[in-house]
Amino acid sequence: MYEKGRGVPQDFAQAVACYRKAAEQGYARAQTNLGWMYENGRGVPQDYEQAVVYYRKAAEQGNARAQNNLGWSYKNGHGVAQDDTQAVGWFRKAAEQEDTLAQNNLGIMYRDGRGVEQDDAQAVVWFRKAAAHRASPK
Repeated sequence: MYEKGRGVPQDFAQAVACYRKAAEQGYARAQTNLGWMYENGRGVPQDYEQAVVYYRKAAEQGNARAQNNLGWSYKNGHGVAQDDTQAVGWFRKAAEQEDTLAQNNLGIMYRDGRGVEQDDAQAVVWFRKAAAHRASPK
């Protein structure tokens, strides 16, 4: 609520404090959110390495959004050494859980031959999965 300013004045520092309490209790979604706050410098100084710490905790619990974000970190070398193979692995874990962003990111990796053999047919498979999710009503 503090992050978005819903029902309370927007306060990124207070959001970070709340996310940290929940993250320390092992709550994967809070770990993912705290990682995002570090990645984007919201309520804390921007720190890609800290973002990765929290993304990894949540990703290892199976949180698809954290897996995608960890893949993005590896793809871009933010907080970790740039590693396309690691990026593909994390994108795939999230994509197989129907995470639309990860499906799109995996398609890009296949299209560009980053971390996998370049394969336009596989790229299309993942792009179509992502598009189908975006087109379907929620």
